[in-house]
Amino acid sequence: MCGLTFFCVKHSISDANRQLEVSLAVTKHRGPDASGTYFTTVADYQVGLGHNRLSILDLTAAGSQPMHAGNGVSIIFNGEVFNHHELRDDLIKKGYSFNGTSDTEVILKLYVEYKEQSFKLLQGMFSLVILDENTKKFFLARDVVGIKPVYYYSNANGLYACSEIRGLKSYSEVVSEIDHNDVFEFFNNGFLYEPNTGYKAIKKVQPGTYIEFDTLTGACNTIRYQSIINFKTQRSVAETVKSAVTRQLEADVPVGVFFSGGADSSILANYTGDADLFFAKYEETEDSAIDMKFSADIAKYLGKELKVTEILDSNDNLLESIDFVAKNTEELVSDYTFWATYQLSAEARKSGYTVMLSGMGGDEAFAGYPRYKVLKNHRLIRSIYPLLKSLLKLNLFPKKLDKKFERLVSYAQESYWPLAYSRMLGYFSKQELSKFFSNYPELEHTYKQRLDSILVQYDGDVNDKVKCAQHFDLTGFLSHNLGVSDKASMLASIELRVPLLDERVVANGCATTSADLLKGGAPKAPLKALLKSLLPSALVNRPKTGFNPPLDGIILRLGAERLTSEFQRIYQFLNREEVERLVKSHFSGATNNTYKLWQLLYFERWLKFNFA
Repeated sequence: MCGLTFFCVKHSISDANRQLEVSLAVTKHRGPDASGTYFTTVADYQVGLGHNRLSILDLTAAGSQPMHAGNGVSIIFNGEVFNHHELRDDLIKKGYSFNGTSDTEVILKLYVEYKEQSFKLLQGMFSLVILDENTKKFFLARDVVGIKPVYYYSNANGLYACSEIRGLKSYSEVVSEIDHNDVFEFFNNGFLYEPNTGYKAIKKVQPGTYIEFDTLTGACNTIRYQSIINFKTQRSVAETVKSAVTRQLEADVPVGVFFSGGADSSILANYTGDADLFFAKYEETEDSAIDMKFSADIAKYLGKELKVTEILDSNDNLLESIDFVAKNTEELVSDYTFWATYQLSAEARKSGYTVMLSGMGGDEAFAGYPRYKVLKNHRLIRSIYPLLKSLLKLNLFPKKLDKKFERLVSYAQESYWPLAYSRMLGYFSKQELSKFFSNYPELEHTYKQRLDSILVQYDGDVNDKVKCAQHFDLTGFLSHNLGVSDKASMLASIELRVPLLDERVVANGCATTSADLLKGGAPKAPLKALLKSLLPSALVNRPKTGFNPPLDGIILRLGAERLTSEFQRIYQFLNREEVERLVKSHFSGATNNTYKLWQLLYFERWLKFNFA
């Protein structure tokens, strides 16, 4: 894993080379082992390629970047291509020779042979820039699942790109203006659908696409080069998962596993030999006790060492962890697990690891979240909305569902399904949002247009809400999880690999019917069946707890007065009276608004650090 930064701008732009060096410096955590640059002129443009290297494969200088083919073709690359051995063998048969063993050199020479058609041959997690001085073009590409992010900013003078927004902001031409429509979308979901970031003109390259820029004409086009369904095979889930894990264990540095004792990480643990397991322990709760017990029991059964990292928040500085999340997520993503992922990654790094495997992605690929069971019964839920609304009003629902039942009611209320799905994912109801935003109808209309643009790309049965949700999650909920894990792990200079998001595994899940995904009424049935073949039933049959940090305690310790005093900048966007009502309702004990207050506080601090 590495970090890249790039510009291709007209000669009238001054100081671009130095700004690229600054961009590399502020993203040094992504690649502390080496840095490299290449500057040149192509047609009427000045071009700069910068790279920070985290050495994983071929630790020698032969793997350094920017890398050049010697014929006017250069590359900067972030990530891993897991089928590079097969691609290398094919190129050798065509007469190519190699200086080293890195996957970067394979991609470079693959492009020399096949030009932009080479991108569809790649399997892995990556973002890359290829500069072709012969055709006077450059290509900015991203893997088909979207595991590795890359951000860009373009204007009349050209284009800038970087692995992180902080590096993109190092270029003086990049305008970091907040997008009010993104703010509205953020309060609907808690995250943003790709390519949105929270900034008007800073976007992400979409998964499975590349941007082609012609310096002779100035033409800039986005082209889809791959779709996930093209990776569907006839192999079983067990075969594809085992193959994915096996090839993602390749590294010239130590490899470990992030472990929760759940189904996905337990499957990985079974296939990863003697790799150590790293477990995040929060302050004692019922869920954390369950996770700890099963993690210890499974590790013992597999004969593996379980390394436990305590994730504790400072009692002296209650905003420490919140500020850390708000500073480093960069995009509008209010996911507190960023803090835990960073701490766990830092512990792995201190233990001598550079590469860690995570079970992330299994829930999206195989419908593992509890909400998928609700989606399967969409019509029933919609039909009993009046009853659900009455139960909520009378507070007649299980206490353990206090943060989820309101979302269920909000889901049932909406007639337009993509918006209903936002109600299920987000914390705020339609009524609360309409009070937050004075121009709510206009903002909702724009947001519906965004949702329409995602729905129109779905070619399945629109009445199958489980499969619809999987489609939306690929550029929404999953995208936000991947962004969090990428930035949090890279802050600790850890490469995070996600075998359950191997293209073949994801294609298998996407091609499986909702009936088979939820077979027997249980989510993620194919992976659960695989797990049962690997572990004793006593270690498989456990409650799903999720990766849920103790936000209740943090909000409680902050208190109503401190929270109210912190809220200042958000009132540029949100109605003060509604915010204060939520604070008062929470601390009076009338309702549990922990997640809502957390999102408001995150937004306040995000504004502070990005728009001070």
